[in-house]
Amino acid sequence: MQFLNHYSAVILAALLLGGALSLVLRRGGRMRHWLVLIGVTVVLVAAWWVFRPVERWPEPLAGPLPLLLEIQSPYCLGCVAQRPAVDRLEKEWRGKLVIQRVDIQSAEGRKLAHQYGVELTPTFIFFDKTGQEQWRNSGQLDAARVRSIVNAPTETRQ
Repeated sequence: MQFLNHYSAVILAALLLGGALSLVLRRGGRMRHWLVLIGVTVVLVAAWWVFRPVERWPEPLAGPLPLLLEIQSPYCLGCVAQRPAVDRLEKEWRGKLVIQRVDIQSAEGRKLAHQYGVELTPTFIFFDKTGQEQWRNSGQLDAARVRSIVNAPTETRQ
């Protein structure tokens, strides 16, 4: 199941292109059909390039700010779907919250996934300033929960 989760975008694109190729070949393979197929391929590659999650791993887990760790895969449709929400949260809480994205297919990502028992992507793990895990959520970011914890007074978070 992990393979399907981590590579869902690639699998879906391959199925889509395979179906399109089948249609082109069944209809006689005219030049305009091939051009449409090539155009669809270019659009899919461009969409992946624009919307793929990017790994960021600059800071340690314990630091002066709370940390939201996103363990994701660049080929996961759920990760791509959550990217705008994570980007908005990152801009909104710059200076109050650190957001780190880790590719589960990298060496660091595999190590962290094993360390925290992550099997599905995206998985969001929230750490306090001391590096202690406060909560985790797989599949979808709970932005309201992050906002409520970051807005809470320091003494209630500990």
